[in-house]
Amino acid sequence: MINGSCLCGTVKFQISGEPSSLSYCHCSRCRKSAGVFSAVLIGKADDLSITQGEDAIARFMPETDAKFERCFCQTCGTSLGDMASGDYYVVAASALDDDPKIRPTLHIHTASKPDWYEIVDDLKKFDGDYIPDA
Repeated sequence: MINGSCLCGTVKFQISGEPSSLSYCHCSRCRKSAGVFSAVLIGKADDLSITQGEDAIARFMPETDAKFERCFCQTCGTSLGDMASGDYYVVAASALDDDPKIRPTLHIHTASKPDWYEIVDDLKKFDGDYIPDA
């Protein structure tokens, strides 16, 4: 079991299954909510459960072709990622309280990274989306 929560503790969640991926996302939404990029844990939506504070989760879906919502705690503003739209969750790793037991393996949406930021590791890079077999 992997536990997670927001900064103020209003929102709590658990991930029961094994995540598929831990990735660095450089999409414009992650950059604007988390900084240069966001570390995101990806897995099957059925493995994620909100255990506290569901009513405190604000959801933002831009008017683009984005596949995932941007969720955050209404009280403290902690970025939560996407709390399971469709078949997958894409949870902000910064909200995890426990070690997910996997390490980052790739960068996604690298075409959206700022020009001034240089990726200097040897992880796989994808210009756009990458959803592993979850």
